[in-house]
Amino acid sequence: MNLIGYACSYIPVEILSATGLNPYRLLHGDIDLSKKGERFVRVDACPMVKSNLAYVIENQEKFAALIGSTGCDMSRRMFDILSEHTKIPVYVVNVPRTDNPAIYNDEIDWFVKQLEHFTHRKFFDETVKNEISKWEAMRTKLRCTDKKRADHPSLISTADFHKLMTSYHKGALTDEIIQNQDPTDKPRVYLLGSAITYEANHILQLIEEKLRIVGDFNCGLSRPLGISIQEQSIDGIKKAYYDQPPCVYKRPHQRYYDFIRGETIRLGCVGIIAWTLDYCDVHEFELQKIENVFNLPVLRIRSDFSFQGLSQLKTRIEAFAEMLCTRI
Repeated sequence: MNLIGYACSYIPVEILSATGLNPYRLLHGDIDLSKKGERFVRVDACPMVKSNLAYVIENQEKFAALIGSTGCDMSRRMFDILSEHTKIPVYVVNVPRTDNPAIYNDEIDWFVKQLEHFTHRKFFDETVKNEISKWEAMRTKLRCTDKKRADHPSLISTADFHKLMTSYHKGALTDEIIQNQDPTDKPRVYLLGSAITYEANHILQLIEEKLRIVGDFNCGLSRPLGISIQEQSIDGIKKAYYDQPPCVYKRPHQRYYDFIRGETIRLGCVGIIAWTLDYCDVHEFELQKIENVFNLPVLRIRSDFSFQGLSQLKTRIEAFAEMLCTRI
């Protein structure tokens, strides 16, 4: 049991890693796992929640603890179910839903005490500094790689970048470097919406046959790179994680729209790919507003992780790319 599973970008990996366990983001999305997860939740539950449920229950011997969050209601319910069906200790962190850093700071203080008690380890200042240095070094490398896909022209694909971010989310501090690819003049698009899961790389590859994703605002991809810890302490962790680009669940969410607007302009995007999972209501509700606010063409892609309709999706992507080419 060397994994500590967690569910949200507001849960600091530095604190998880200070336990001596390996942080493992629960980002599974596989149709077979999703079907197995239906033993524990309704058929019309989030397919990622169903996949994560099945993955953890099938691999529960690997997990020493699980850290849930109060992001979406279905994700919160997932940890109640895991408490009922496994013996893995579960802790739930209240992540920011409103603009009140004091609440988040108190929650992180509580969380640190819980983990110190659970592991019988004191998170000394030197331990915290070492963890911050380790993870900041990794994020710095990943930011350099991220800049290559944002270059004009883009030098690496998001499909390849996703493989590096998968290693990060699974707690592997890899030294792998993606070699520059042939510069591409494919239409530049921005990706947003539901989480990009570990098993979703084939969708990114399909999109990038005709387009180039040069930026994103999805869990599973570059979101952690917006976290930069300046003060090497628990207080520094609190500030950096609270100040990261705001989640769509955080209200009021004008900063969410301001951030994405700024990124689409900075990156020279001519379109948006809106990726949503079945029953991901929050992102679905925002799509109409997204189309109105950003004044960019939007291609909606909805998935249950099955391979059904891939040929139709390929046709839609091709048509979207042709349309964007006329706007360049």
